[in-house]
Amino acid sequence: MGPRTLLDALTDLALIAGADGHVTDMGATARVFLGERVSRRPHLRDLLEVVDPALRVALSDAVAAGLAQAGLWRGSVGLVTLAGTTAPHQVTVRRDPDGGGLVVIARDTSDQRAREIAETESRAKDELIARLGHELRTPLNAMLGFAQLLELEPLTPDLHDDVERIITGGRHMQALIDDVLDLARLRAGRGDINKGPVNVLDIVTGVVELVEPLAAQRSIRRVISPSAPLIADADRRRLWQVLLNLVGNALKYGREGGCVRVGIVPITGSRLRIEVEDDGVGLSPRAIDRLFRPFERLGAERSGIEGSGLGLALSHALVTAMGGVLTVASRHGVGSVFAVILDAVDMRFEDPDDDDDGFDDHLHGSYGVTSYDAGAHRSGGYGAHRGYGTGSASPAGHTRLSGYDAAGFGGAAHGGGPGNGGSGLGAAVRRPAPEGLRVVHVSGDPAVRAAVAQTLAETLGADTVTVPRAGLALDAVRRARPAFVLLDHELPDATAPELLADLAADPTAAAIPALVLTEDADPQERAGLRRAGALDVLDLPLVPALLMAATTALPVASAPR
Repeated sequence: MGPRTLLDALTDLALIAGADGHVTDMGATARVFLGERVSRRPHLRDLLEVVDPALRVALSDAVAAGLAQAGLWRGSVGLVTLAGTTAPHQVTVRRDPDGGGLVVIARDTSDQRAREIAETESRAKDELIARLGHELRTPLNAMLGFAQLLELEPLTPDLHDDVERIITGGRHMQALIDDVLDLARLRAGRGDINKGPVNVLDIVTGVVELVEPLAAQRSIRRVISPSAPLIADADRRRLWQVLLNLVGNALKYGREGGCVRVGIVPITGSRLRIEVEDDGVGLSPRAIDRLFRPFERLGAERSGIEGSGLGLALSHALVTAMGGVLTVASRHGVGSVFAVILDAVDMRFEDPDDDDDGFDDHLHGSYGVTSYDAGAHRSGGYGAHRGYGTGSASPAGHTRLSGYDAAGFGGAAHGGGPGNGGSGLGAAVRRPAPEGLRVVHVSGDPAVRAAVAQTLAETLGADTVTVPRAGLALDAVRRARPAFVLLDHELPDATAPELLADLAADPTAAAIPALVLTEDADPQERAGLRRAGALDVLDLPLVPALLMAATTALPVASAPR
């Protein structure tokens, strides 16, 4: 594909100028945007004609200063369209190191601005709902309080039944208001989320035991299929709330005398998936499209089954707030699988300098898990035998828990190898560090985590301890004692310089070299990262030769552990 073909393939406005300032080439999108407003071979200063008049002088000065200082300028600029309207664009002007000219790229951000306006309006609406909910709660609490006092009085049986109805209805309304407030807070970005390492099997076991009465009432068998007692980066209370809703729905809408299965499997990118499968009537594609809307019950309101239609909408918002994904797969007449995908936390190693590791015993995997055979979980996917995948069930490596069955029935071959972030990804059963090169990688992007772990394994034979956010990085470094630390330039909860400062302030982490990975950093940013404490700055995707060169230059003190 030639340069012209590449330029024409871009949806952004793209043009190349020579050292004399004249445009030598431009993409098809740029030609259409400019039309006849400039000559066929314009000078860069002629392009100011399509810039918002109020910005022209300041833009010229800013671009000249940026190019002189770092060879790059990036900013938001209003460009005038052929229709005469001004549309916001993100503009990048970069000096071409080979030819001495300039490359200019402009991306239309009108849709992004429209989304931001819509999100602002949505947050305002949610704020209003939250305030109204608080106003409703005050008189409702008073009504419930007086009804409970009446319940203590010597009433006739009929009056006592009436009071019971008031209390039951009031508590139902109170729960509904609480869910509405919760959903409004989450959508307004004010949700109460406190993430940390959570043993998923612990929560799944507790939820399944809690719904035992409903399961017994409908003669539904419960099955737990843990591939390993994995650790998730989640809010323990909120994850419990989500799984209670999903398992409760599976029992309510599942087939009488049927089966509900809960699976926990590691997947690529140092994540884990918690899946709740039922053998109910299933959902049509049109129903799935409306599934996560508030108060949407998909016709279940006519079935006599209790519900408000808020549970799945709230669960979706909670999982999103925890940085995860809630998905559903369903076949009409076969059943449904709801899956919660979360970042995993690698807890394989203990901090040798700390007898108290700072985590509760429920993270240590003491759940009667007798064995884990990774080979028993390499089928085509959870629920494959029910038509959701292509594999078959496997009974090996199962765990039996009191009160219900626990069978391995379709894990996935996604964890366990060095290329996936080390064996036993996120497992709660921890062990002393093995011999060999070990690396800690901090990244909020599952795709980057998987690619970096694979490159490290293939290039250096390294065991990668992946960390989903900066808040967990320091503990991971203390536990794993890696040869070096890799951290992404962009992190979900901190900047790279902030994490570098935290690592430098810790006696253990300060002695371990740190390298920053970036997809697009100009020379000035790279210099700033080195001043912040990065030993080197490497480009993504990782180039094996450059990775080898960077690790070869590491200080002797950071020899492989």
